[in-house]
Amino acid sequence: MPEETFLDRPIDRRSFIKGGMAFVSAATAMPPAFLRATFDDNSVPIAEVTKETAASLGRRVLVVLQLAGGNDGLNTVIPLGDRGYFTSRPGLAQNPESTLALSNGMALNGVMKGMKGLWDQQRMAVVLGVGYPNPNRSHFRAMDIWHTASTAEGFGNGWIGKLLDATAHEKDSAWRAANIGNELPRSLFADSVFVPSLSSIPAYVLSTDRKFPKDADRRLQTFAQINARYAEDAAVQAEYGGALAFVSQTGFEAYQSTVMLQADAKSYVAKATYPNTPLANAFKTAATLIMSRLGTGVVYITTGGFDTHAGQSGTQNRLLQTVSDAVGAFYTDLAAQEAADDVSTVMWTEFGRRIKENGSGGTDHGTSTPMFVIGGGVKPGLYGEQPLTSSPDSSGDLKYSTDFRQVYASIIEQRFGVASKDVLGQTYNTLPLFA
Repeated sequence: MPEETFLDRPIDRRSFIKGGMAFVSAATAMPPAFLRATFDDNSVPIAEVTKETAASLGRRVLVVLQLAGGNDGLNTVIPLGDRGYFTSRPGLAQNPESTLALSNGMALNGVMKGMKGLWDQQRMAVVLGVGYPNPNRSHFRAMDIWHTASTAEGFGNGWIGKLLDATAHEKDSAWRAANIGNELPRSLFADSVFVPSLSSIPAYVLSTDRKFPKDADRRLQTFAQINARYAEDAAVQAEYGGALAFVSQTGFEAYQSTVMLQADAKSYVAKATYPNTPLANAFKTAATLIMSRLGTGVVYITTGGFDTHAGQSGTQNRLLQTVSDAVGAFYTDLAAQEAADDVSTVMWTEFGRRIKENGSGGTDHGTSTPMFVIGGGVKPGLYGEQPLTSSPDSSGDLKYSTDFRQVYASIIEQRFGVASKDVLGQTYNTLPLFA
């Protein structure tokens, strides 16, 4: 029996993108003119999304910010009228005088001045008491549930990946969606959409052998030519069942995305001062993608550190200020670019924390937590019901009042005009989050 080769094994786009393509710093990238000249006679098109095309489609950009680790919602959006909050947290409860008032007795943590500014500008909605039935307190399992919008066991695609697969608009753009980070989150796992991951724009180019820098252009040219040819070669598809053609198409898309990014990102000039933090730099990269002519419709950002079992007060306040300052600068920039109404941002975390503080000055894994929806088309205000500390669930945790998939469904239907059942698998009641 012949030895099994790589091309004999089943392969899918998600696993190849996630594990097979690496992007690291290199000295140069091919100019767009090279691609146009080389592939004019081939059937693999070069995506061109002009500003006019984007305008005709209607800009509706979604930015997702994941607060990894389980952010303590009670110390983020504070229920000032809930006495149990203060008695359960003698060391961690926020001083009411230092908080930033919202409405109906709710207030933001006092360090969140950037996001309070967005509330005052009527650009922010806060969804209270978000969770789902039978919550899971494992970081990895809970994140999978939020990423896939399903409590079923398995390894399904992400909810955004399903949305990308289900929609036809902007499919000719290699930058229709992007992840700013090193590892593609499950939310973006898709069947038919290539989603690049990048740590920064200068770093997102194909690497060649650094021992031969003068040979870099020729190697990149060969890589692109081979992948473009095999992507459409009927003989190759017949011999390998389409596997090599599939890999080659993905390779060509990856190469194409580097060329487009380096060419088009040069036109962006920030019109706000971003803090010098990794998260703020990620949002600046998001603004670069959005303001270029790449056709970007989804940008995913992850920031961590919210698993505050000990010493929570200083750690969480620092993290929340970093988040708030970055988001505030992002929307200041977009407003100056006349693009703030085009971009909606949703913030989520895999679970909240327990009502009572622990003996280490922290909080342990809990359940319900607030979500934030900010920016374009958002109808501001508070949504849902704040769970009472005096009426916990059977485990002594906050009861949820809004299923997180209701927020997803609202985004899918009201912002993207897609039937949410086609993405989420079932129907959820929506919230009037968008005008």
